[in-house]
Amino acid sequence: MSDEPTPNPRYFAKEGEGVQVVYNLRDAAPYLDLGYEEVDEVAYLASLPTAADASTVDGD
Repeated sequence: MSDEPTPNPRYFAKEGEGVQVVYNLRDAAPYLDLGYEEVDEVAYLASLPTAADASTVDGD
């Protein structure tokens, strides 16, 4: 077993931008000051397109 700490991801979203994933963050103030909103992992993962959505291509 490794002595390395497990990553602790935190997710920050901003209108019109992608989600920033930051590991082992202690102070979220800089992200909040820049207009990001912290979202939980479940909400972030639920917002991702599914494999079925990704395979759908508008053809001809």
